[in-house]
Amino acid sequence: MNKADLTEQLSARGDIPKVRAAKYINIIVTSIQEALLAGEKVTISDFGTFTVSQRREFTGHNPKNGSEIRVPKRRIPVFRAGKGLKVALNDVA
Repeated sequence: MNKADLTEQLSARGDIPKVRAAKYINIIVTSIQEALLAGEKVTISDFGTFTVSQRREFTGHNPKNGSEIRVPKRRIPVFRAGKGLKVALNDVA
């Protein structure tokens, strides 16, 4: 499922125009992104938690020629599924 599919689902289930559904999805995505950029944790009950993790600097290898390269430290987004999502995924048969 991609953003367009999600927009279709929200439009159909919410009985709202696709333009409004797309706007709502964009608001949610932007709000989550802004919170993570500000160093905040975003928790959606029974769904999961979005956080930012720090990945340390390390020495890697270029797969084309085998030479060593320095991979800089970076911040990465992390999603941890909540209990409700885990239960839903494992109870569906």
